[in-house]
Amino acid sequence: MSESPLTIVIVDEDPVFRLGLITVLGRETDVQVLGEGDALDNLRQQLETLAPSVLLIDPQFPRRSQSGWPLLRQLSSAYPQVKICLLTASLEYDQLLAAKTQGVAAYFPKGTAIADLVTGLKQVHGGQTCWPSLQTVNAPPLSLWERLIWPLFRDGLGQIEQGLQQVQVSLQVPSLSDFDRIFWQGRQRELKFAQWLVQHLLPHRLKTWRKATNVLTATPTALPTPTPSPRRSGVRAITLRPPGNLSALGQILQQMSLQVENLTPIPLELDILQPLKRQELLSLGQQQLETTINELQALRITPAQLPENCLSIVGEMWRSLSLTFFGKYCQPKSEFSLEQIQSLLEVYQPIICREKLIKIPFVVPLFHHLLFADPLVVNQKAYPLGSPEAKQYSDLYAQNLVIQLANSTMVFILNYFADHEAIKLALYEHSMLSSRQVARFRNDLAWYYQFSRYWINPKQIFESQHTLLYLTPAGIVATQVYAPRQQELAQLRAVPCFVTIVLECRDALSPRVRSVIEFLGNGVVFLLTQVVGRAIGLVGKGIIQGIGNTWQDSRNQQKRSN
Repeated sequence: MSESPLTIVIVDEDPVFRLGLITVLGRETDVQVLGEGDALDNLRQQLETLAPSVLLIDPQFPRRSQSGWPLLRQLSSAYPQVKICLLTASLEYDQLLAAKTQGVAAYFPKGTAIADLVTGLKQVHGGQTCWPSLQTVNAPPLSLWERLIWPLFRDGLGQIEQGLQQVQVSLQVPSLSDFDRIFWQGRQRELKFAQWLVQHLLPHRLKTWRKATNVLTATPTALPTPTPSPRRSGVRAITLRPPGNLSALGQILQQMSLQVENLTPIPLELDILQPLKRQELLSLGQQQLETTINELQALRITPAQLPENCLSIVGEMWRSLSLTFFGKYCQPKSEFSLEQIQSLLEVYQPIICREKLIKIPFVVPLFHHLLFADPLVVNQKAYPLGSPEAKQYSDLYAQNLVIQLANSTMVFILNYFADHEAIKLALYEHSMLSSRQVARFRNDLAWYYQFSRYWINPKQIFESQHTLLYLTPAGIVATQVYAPRQQELAQLRAVPCFVTIVLECRDALSPRVRSVIEFLGNGVVFLLTQVVGRAIGLVGKGIIQGIGNTWQDSRNQQKRSN
């Protein structure tokens, strides 16, 4: 036990509670309360001037300013000589574990007996800690279903952790070639994405139970260590291994040696790329889709979890694709590092999700069909997995998803690196190298975005259609697919809503206008043919008859004179 007196500063929002606590603690001969209050503004000043040995604080009360939990982290690092003790309402296990990790010395729930509180404070003052057993705090018993699915998550996290360790070992090899380094960095990003996905899909009760019972994600000894696949250096090391239900995309890409032409009137972000780079980006997008489908199957994601997480999954697919594709051209010996690109992508990801990825249609039905073998509903008809129609439409949806992911990747590059010389030489077509051509290309895209936003999209919503892009051996073409869009139609506002009103008015008026024009046209035709035409015909006939009679009389006179 320390010989110095136990000095305390109390911070709590309840003045009556503070007064009672000060009165009770004041009866202890070796305890001294130096200060108290309900404000955080002068707390640092109190700690510096009063120099207490213990800060007794409720971290959940400062609702009027910043949260108390970030404040605890700051105080713990700024004043290591002050022992921080929590005196607050019952906390969840996550909060307790975070507080203990941050260096908080003790936790006392409000309602703790004074004798126990004083004993605990003295233990802290003497250099000890006073914590409840974290093994049993708020650790709810698991249901039978949760106990069944927990080993799947645990083993999956363990395998991912092993893979990350193996990749880290491979990246530390001094003689690693530049392209091999790019490959292992891409593999590391894929594993981190899988780790994020597993942790994101882990039910909250399992997260709490896992922490409360100190269950770590260590790999079981029975699991074999994965062996990294060999990789040869070179740009042409892309391999296409399409999954069973997405074979058409890979076959078409294999048939395209160098050309992936845009055969639609729609301007695409891909158009600025060299043909080989276009094919490479689409190939990487197809591989990313295949990897995501396989990972979701391994994670045993449920149908209920998929819709609410679908946009996040597609967003991570876009981020991984952008890092994989653009990472080749910012490494090595480049002014752009992968860390810088990743930071930019994290900032840009919410924007691209809101402006581009959320508008990609049929993603949830496609994933449901591929993951859970749900029938694919097209034009109000359900087609089971394996049927020719289901295969045709699943390939169509998958190809549109890959093309839109590739376009979204180019949106990021055009927004941040459009006029960078090294990027232009590595990616753009020769005719697009000048700054004027790049600016013209971006302006054309910007105009199309606005035209699409205010005319094309409202028109397609009103017509219950989606435009899908897909690949043929000749290039990228477009098609229209029916889909009910009444909910989107009801959400239209301002100009898009006015466009639908204009279209409805045109549909309502055009048959009547055509009928009037047709009636007037028929009347004009009747007037010209039956009235004017006959009158002209009669006049012409009379003139011809008069000429004929005159000619006949002239001949008769000549005969009589002879």
